[in-house]
Amino acid sequence: MMLNQINLSGVADEELLAAILEKPVVRELMTQYGSVQQMLWQASKQELENIKGIGTARARKIQCIAEIAKRVYRVNNVLPPVIKTPSDAFKRMEDMQFLAVEQFRVIYLNTKNGIIAEEVVSQGTINSTIVGGRELFRRAVRLLAASIILVHNHPSGDTMPSQEDIAITRRLVEAGKLLDISILDHIIIGKGQFESLKERGIL
Repeated sequence: MMLNQINLSGVADEELLAAILEKPVVRELMTQYGSVQQMLWQASKQELENIKGIGTARARKIQCIAEIAKRVYRVNNVLPPVIKTPSDAFKRMEDMQFLAVEQFRVIYLNTKNGIIAEEVVSQGTINSTIVGGRELFRRAVRLLAASIILVHNHPSGDTMPSQEDIAITRRLVEAGKLLDISILDHIIIGKGQFESLKERGIL
């Protein structure tokens, strides 16, 4: 199928990708990830760079395409502007279930639990050294946030909180009390499911 047609809606995902990358490279990506969607959600820059025919520059371009796809996904899924329940937080961040590495995000809320801002605090193995409270609360003060929701994913799909997850949560709760900023919840996201540390009685 030629890609110079006006309407590309009927073109297969692999063919669209082959307009950017050589077909052998596309075949290798499909072998490793199974689909274009999984590749865009899961592939890290390092993994892409290790595939013959991609290299650093192309890996970066693919990551940019992936980021655009994720943002379009989030806009089209009518994400809740107010967090009333743990389910709302999960819906807001459910794209995290597809990530191949752990990521730690923060949702900043106003006094009515409306979302002021979101940010990625760290990526990689989550531990108390990486997730430092200083910058997190500095941003909260700057935004005049009344409260915070912590969110991170377990790439394994298991949502059971680790001892490290619990320790980080409790440390940040205590730090927030000094600034009168509440940690409302810590949501752990797995494959199609989530765990609320507040609902578990840990907060």
